[in-house]
Amino acid sequence: MAVLPMIAMLGLWILEPANWLTILQVALGLGFVIFVHELGHFLVAKACGVKCEKFYIGFDVGGAKLVSFQWGETEYGIGALPLGGYVKMLGQDDNPAAAAAEAQRAKALIESGDLPAEPTSDPHPAWDPRSYPAQSVPERMAIISAGVIMNVIFAVLLAAWAFGLGVEELTCEVSSVRPGGAAWRAGLRTGDEIIAIGGKADPVFTGSERTLTLYPDTDLGIPTVGVTSPFSTTLPDDLEPGLPGAAALATPAFEPGDTIVSVDGDPVTTYAELIEALSPRADTNVTLGVRRGTSGPELDILLPPQPRRETGLVMAASPIASVQADSPAAAAGIRPGDRLVSLDGDPIGNPLTLDARLRERAGSSVSLGLIRADAARDEAGDAVTETVELTPREVNWIEESRWPQSPVALSSLGVAFTVESRVLAVAADSPAARAGIQPGDTVTRARFVKAGEKAGPDDQGVELSPESPSWPFVMAMLQQSPDDTRLSLTVAAADGLARDVELAPVASDTAFVVDRGLIFKPVYRLVQAGSVGAALSKGLSKTGEDLSVVYRFLQKVTSNQISPRLLGGPIEIAKQAGKSAEEGLGRLLLFLTMLSANLAVINFLPVPVLDGGHMVFLLYELVRGKPPSEKVVEGLSYLGLLLLLSLMLFVFGLDLGLIPRR
Repeated sequence: MAVLPMIAMLGLWILEPANWLTILQVALGLGFVIFVHELGHFLVAKACGVKCEKFYIGFDVGGAKLVSFQWGETEYGIGALPLGGYVKMLGQDDNPAAAAAEAQRAKALIESGDLPAEPTSDPHPAWDPRSYPAQSVPERMAIISAGVIMNVIFAVLLAAWAFGLGVEELTCEVSSVRPGGAAWRAGLRTGDEIIAIGGKADPVFTGSERTLTLYPDTDLGIPTVGVTSPFSTTLPDDLEPGLPGAAALATPAFEPGDTIVSVDGDPVTTYAELIEALSPRADTNVTLGVRRGTSGPELDILLPPQPRRETGLVMAASPIASVQADSPAAAAGIRPGDRLVSLDGDPIGNPLTLDARLRERAGSSVSLGLIRADAARDEAGDAVTETVELTPREVNWIEESRWPQSPVALSSLGVAFTVESRVLAVAADSPAARAGIQPGDTVTRARFVKAGEKAGPDDQGVELSPESPSWPFVMAMLQQSPDDTRLSLTVAAADGLARDVELAPVASDTAFVVDRGLIFKPVYRLVQAGSVGAALSKGLSKTGEDLSVVYRFLQKVTSNQISPRLLGGPIEIAKQAGKSAEEGLGRLLLFLTMLSANLAVINFLPVPVLDGGHMVFLLYELVRGKPPSEKVVEGLSYLGLLLLLSLMLFVFGLDLGLIPRR
């Protein structure tokens, strides 16, 4: 996205009076976190007898400031550049080349007692016992570390305040799992609830339990287990007109806040029960019992089936990537690396509709033709096909490929495989056939466009390649798109020539979408401490979690386990703070807890010009009995400054869209 439109949109959002309260909350919250950090430095410096000349939130670069006043010996103010804050102590020098020499001179003058009787013209009056360099190393260590310590203390208090008020938190129920992902491989499914991670259990949970070991995936840029947020059976209050899929054709129409309470007369209270009721009825009309509003009347809504929208393209299936624990495939000895080639002696056909065909055979034996990863070869050099007999299971949960690069799941068997963008076959008289697509062609990009319109120059769509096998994701998104959506494909022929074609998808006669385009609110649970002690305990636990998350994130970024493109700068922080403020004071306080923990960790990294860098220099001085040489301090300080400026430019680029997130 271009920078200027983003800035214009941000400006319009700021000018909207309805957003002013959110802006005020965010400004006060972020300012408070910075204030607390600088207050730590200020209070300990004063306790050590150091004269503090300035206390600023924001930077008054070139004297630019919003407001300032003098109180006693300190000038307090708000600088015009809102990127932090600072406390200016007597004897501090912003020039790193002079800092070490100034500290040494101060120490020598204090120890000798040879102090000038009157101030001199020297801009660094190190002869003053109240200057920062004149303090002992332990005192300077206390001053430097006070900001971080204060951030941690206030993070605990902010979190305790939040839990005292009560915070709405997402439950850990599973609505669906990513095919082939860590949760899928372990056998999690719709309706399961995660109650403990690493042995730390949810104390409010009651019910049967089982322990699973999950190995997170990193193919999406961050460690994930592949589960979606928990859904209720209530439609969102801010539901926009025009639900996708069959839900848009319901009679009478759905309204915001409607709650589904039954399916064809069978009561449902959870999303899992709703999906279980809809799964065997995917190809028929269903009557939904709906409660309108929190205490409104109940009415019946007729919901038609939603046929899958197809293009006629049959893509090639890759070898099996994952086998689910305790599945029919696992019991039959199917392993990752095996390739499915036939079903009851016939080619498997479209891999995206194979599971629907297998579900119709639930409880009955089927024959699968497999080419094993270590298959033997016949006299002609062809891999020998092995036949495996197994029984597909009944499926009443959702495992859909709604993530880019996601495999497709055969839920009835418990296997997942990626689908290539290479065209294996084209159905006769299909949209793909009419567009002239041939077997052997390769789809390299897909875009979603409205009928009669063309994809814009900024619409990059979805890339398709061996490194990004996202055809299942493209087709899953097509099912959730408006009826007039067209699929614009970039197709490369076998000779390498590429062309753009546009397909108008058609309804399938045999495959249907289970959830029919219904959209629901997430499920939240109120977490509230019952006493001050409980609130402080939760606040301490939350702060500890946030601190450890920051350390683990930095460790994984530096070890190249996750992408640094997941970082966020001031703009992203403000956006997330705004979202938190809209969700209530408790949620904003928890965001500020996280931000305060981030500030504590980042500021104490051993990088020169940060508090952690100053602490390293002080440790050196404590051990050696003298500060490091001026040249070393100067070189490392400029290196640290260059690193921070580069990082700032990088995160600003991410925030403004100049650097893509992936």
